[in-house]
Amino acid sequence: METKIFTYLVGGKAGEGVKKAGSVAAHLFSGMGRRVFQMDDYQSLIRGGHNFSVVSTAVGDVTSHYEKADLVVALDKRSYQMHKGHVKENGILVYNSNAVRGEAEGIGIPLTKTARRYPNPGMRIGVGAVAVLAAAVGLSKDELKELIEREYRRDLENNVPYAFDVYDLAYPEVGGRFKLEHGDKPRAILSGNQAIALGAAAGGLDAYFAYPMTPASSILHYFAAHADDLKVAVVHPENEIAVINMAIGAASVGARAMLGSSGGGLALMQEAFSMAGMAEVPLVCVLSSRPGPSTGVPTYTDQGDLYFALYQGHGEFPRFVASPGTIEEAFYLTAELLDLVWRFQTPAILVTEKHLSESSMTVEIEPDKARRPDPLMHSGGEYKRYLETEDGISPLLFPPSGQFIRWNSYEHDEAGITTEVPEQIVRMRDKRNRKYETMVEYMRSQHTVNVFGDGGPVIYTYGSTVMSVLEALRAGDIRATVVQPIYLEPFPLWEIERYGDGIVVELSSTGVFARYLREKAGINAKAVIRRYDGRPFDPVELAEQIKEAM
Repeated sequence: METKIFTYLVGGKAGEGVKKAGSVAAHLFSGMGRRVFQMDDYQSLIRGGHNFSVVSTAVGDVTSHYEKADLVVALDKRSYQMHKGHVKENGILVYNSNAVRGEAEGIGIPLTKTARRYPNPGMRIGVGAVAVLAAAVGLSKDELKELIEREYRRDLENNVPYAFDVYDLAYPEVGGRFKLEHGDKPRAILSGNQAIALGAAAGGLDAYFAYPMTPASSILHYFAAHADDLKVAVVHPENEIAVINMAIGAASVGARAMLGSSGGGLALMQEAFSMAGMAEVPLVCVLSSRPGPSTGVPTYTDQGDLYFALYQGHGEFPRFVASPGTIEEAFYLTAELLDLVWRFQTPAILVTEKHLSESSMTVEIEPDKARRPDPLMHSGGEYKRYLETEDGISPLLFPPSGQFIRWNSYEHDEAGITTEVPEQIVRMRDKRNRKYETMVEYMRSQHTVNVFGDGGPVIYTYGSTVMSVLEALRAGDIRATVVQPIYLEPFPLWEIERYGDGIVVELSSTGVFARYLREKAGINAKAVIRRYDGRPFDPVELAEQIKEAM
């Protein structure tokens, strides 16, 4: 049957290759020229926890996964029980008959028994899930062999025959059941964290500092794996406090520095983040959110850290806070923030969520369009690090220079020397406030808000929820105007205020984004659609909620 949006769901135990099976499916569809969105769901367990991967694909745009799937492959009993209700009408459920005993819905295939003919059967079972998919979409055995050789390069002498065995068992039951149209061209697939890393590198990043914390960890892993290619120094200090202090030190001698963590990690960095504000340090901090407070739910998604990002640190100082709405935007926005922090010598927070950080989708990115920093540099004469200027921006100078260069976390005079003189305190605070005014005036000329659609009700959203809202509008055939502030601080009131009251969609339990819109722009939410169980919105369910709110 012809399928406009095809969704494949594979579930199993941690360690069974579930995420890899999803990734292979995504690359299969991308190779057909189709658009792809992949979402991985996993528990905070190394082995034994329930994992599943959902891949939705279409010839046209697709910006979110769908919870209901055309083909569900359950590798263990828990996956069968959890996902048997996630099969679309006219969809297919295939389960591992060695794990699910007795009467069961769907089609049973002995994936485990078949895998035991080969070494390491528990590590191989994910290949069987790919073989079932290959049969269902009508791949030939030669095409399956090519797919396995490309995606599972190790142990091919066992992976290929195992895939063939499963294919032979599956094809009589599901062979060619889904006809997938080819799209216009193959596209690259990136996760949000990969896009952030690549955007930073394209924007001239010199050094990345991080202590692993889900869901930001894969930025560190990606940089570590590609440090030589990207020409970025990658540093994994002993804790988050060391992370930000080392990043500040690197920036103070001219290195373009970035760090990444989640809420708990950034909480440990607050004092040093405040130091970056006082010392006027250009620093990009990635905050990849998960449900909290405290340890929270480590491997799931949430937008409850909005106010935490907006008011990070103590005291008063300017900062940028921005949030990408798509994986492509994450690439360009990261580079843009590097430019802004060096232009204005102040810290920035790139706030995102697990749903964008760890989901993957097809992208079209032009690296040459990434912005690169061009800071104001000292051009001669006696150097004063905090020279008072009309716009609040002081020229920079780095060693070796033959001059004293002082970056100071205490209040200071123009030369960077600590002061407690009242008049000098006022002058420096006024200088930083002028800088904020300069930032606001500059941002008026920049692209700070995305608007999708024309007509219908106004829907406000931000961050990864943008992808869910856009897919919900397509799923529900809804006409609406989606307004997404890319920048949350300085808040682009000059753009937002023209749209008036509307519906707000966000991933928080108390409606923090709706509250922020009311505080900053006087916008009252006609309805607030919230989800706060750690999971992203399903487009079909969200479409119904939007219709009810309308």
